[in-house]
Amino acid sequence: MIIIFAIDALEYEKVEKFNCENLKQMHYGRTDISEFSQPRTMVLWSSFMTGMNKEKEVLKDGDKEMWDKKWDIKETFFSEFKNPVVLDLPGYSYDKKVHDKSRELLKKFFETEDKKEKDKIRKQYNKDAFEHHRKIKEQFLKAIEEKKEKHELVLGYFSVADVIGHLNFGNTTIMKMIYKELDEIAEQISKKGKLIILSDHGMKALGMFGDHSEYGSWSTNFDTKLKKPKITDFYKLITELKN
Repeated sequence: MIIIFAIDALEYEKVEKFNCENLKQMHYGRTDISEFSQPRTMVLWSSFMTGMNKEKEVLKDGDKEMWDKKWDIKETFFSEFKNPVVLDLPGYSYDKKVHDKSRELLKKFFETEDKKEKDKIRKQYNKDAFEHHRKIKEQFLKAIEEKKEKHELVLGYFSVADVIGHLNFGNTTIMKMIYKELDEIAEQISKKGKLIILSDHGMKALGMFGDHSEYGSWSTNFDTKLKKPKITDFYKLITELKN
């Protein structure tokens, strides 16, 4: 079984700072996303699953419409695998209602100047993010535990580091808790198959808040020749693992 632990905004420096050994695995490093004009989540995951830079295609109708983009399985490496499980991945199996709600709350947070209202919005925003995380985690671990003959590939996309990070990146306690949780998931799945842990981009601090950084991160529990790969390089790596 090939397992892909897809983590939005997993920051390389935080993995080091919080000593997340399971997120590092056998080999790990940064990815090169410099070919993209902006490190957009939908652009990067679309390019990952298709093996091609999809920035122009994803952004051609503007920021709002890009979240409606969905790739057919035939355009992705998922078509190479028997009964693949792909959970919540932007551009493929994304739960748009959940993510629309978080973006709506984020917008309200920055529009209001009332401190009590900001605190109320932040509390609801964080609560929603953790609830969604737990749901995806349960589905991900369940799929991995099923027989290999049922699923040749399982991918789970986890947005919690990104969603929580946008409002709380300067809160070390919260961010350390998130990275510990992600590290524990990595430990649970590290011996279940060939594991790839991949982020689209990292996150940099803007005061207490967080914004996308200009690189991502990767790690594997098996030998590779990767050093500083492009996110599109994983298409070839993953399809070769099947053979």
